[in-house]
Amino acid sequence: MSSERRLALAAVVGVSLIAAAIASDFLVESFWVRHALLTSLVANVLVVAITVVVLNQVLERRDRRRWSLLAQSTLFALTQSARATWTAMLELLGVMDVTSDDRDSLLGNVELALDTPRISAAARALVGDEDGRARLQRLTLALTEHYSEVIANWAPVMVGARPYAEILDRHVELAGRLEWLRNVLAHNEPAPDQSRRDRNLTRSSIAAETASELASDDWLHDMVVSVINLATRLDDQSRTRAFELVSEEWWSERTTGLATGT
Repeated sequence: MSSERRLALAAVVGVSLIAAAIASDFLVESFWVRHALLTSLVANVLVVAITVVVLNQVLERRDRRRWSLLAQSTLFALTQSARATWTAMLELLGVMDVTSDDRDSLLGNVELALDTPRISAAARALVGDEDGRARLQRLTLALTEHYSEVIANWAPVMVGARPYAEILDRHVELAGRLEWLRNVLAHNEPAPDQSRRDRNLTRSSIAAETASELASDDWLHDMVVSVINLATRLDDQSRTRAFELVSEEWWSERTTGLATGT
């Protein structure tokens, strides 16, 4: 829910409670007049509750204004990571070849990524093949390393900005799913060139505790499909939120102004 809707909802609830209190005075024959202490307590609670909600919204708006460009840069980086995840996964499944990066082509690929029956069938074929699982392991390794770097670089900034904490948390979930998938694959079917360091890290991961139980084709299939679904939705959500902070028009106008010295 947007901050504007939360503020409007808080206002409606506050007015409704006050109206209910006034109406109740007529219904129960001056109850509030005869219970002055309770009346004072209820009134104070209402004032504090409404004040807290309004103050939170004011602080949230201030945070958005203060961190708008920095937050947009962070969201762009997270969008790139999510997009790299679902497009690379679709290429691995053999259902898409990225031939263009323009918006129209991207939207067409999004429709494909959200075509669950088709993605599910391709994922079943991939995880049922030994070479397919090996290629999936290599891809998840690369994606995990990239995602971890992005989150490590930007998380200290974003966790302190309340308006962006939720979307950051969803990206952390996606990175965690990728890492879990990679560790299960690396534990059960270690690559021939796996280093001692990687072997020790894999063996020490939480995923290793249940890797043998999670090695079924069904679990691998579900993880692949869920990663694609989550990454595709996060791509759109993060991009949309980024341009809500600073519009494309602002960037164009700013560039023109800087270029002309105005």
